[in-house]
Amino acid sequence: MRSPARTAPNKYPRKMNKREAGVLGKFAQQMASFLYDYSADGGAVGTYNSGISLPANAVVTKVYTDEQSAVAGATSITLKAGSTALTGAMDLTASSGLQSPALAGAAAGIKLASASELNIAIASAAATAGKVRFAVEFYISE
Repeated sequence: MRSPARTAPNKYPRKMNKREAGVLGKFAQQMASFLYDYSADGGAVGTYNSGISLPANAVVTKVYTDEQSAVAGATSITLKAGSTALTGAMDLTASSGLQSPALAGAAAGIKLASASELNIAIASAAATAGKVRFAVEFYISE
């Protein structure tokens, strides 16, 4: 009786060729985040820049907020990339912990034409307390 044919063991992960690496690198999900902290940033009505930019052709697919200490006062906070709204107005005083607000206009994704800095816009009333990490999932399109 013959023994079954032997197969070479799986040798994964294998090295990617340049074409595969280019495609996978371009469309891989990436994450950018920043922390808004009332005690360091203040809370007056206005725009707060993060210093974190998304590249041109970034397609934002999901947004997270992680409220690390309760937000008070501000009733309308909008997450933006440059002047492009990524979320609608959020009332973070009515929520706590980790949230995933809908993208602006209930879009499946928002594509940025140019590199844009993440920022939050506080409207209606000033924040008087709070610390929130904002995180944005995105991939780079062509």
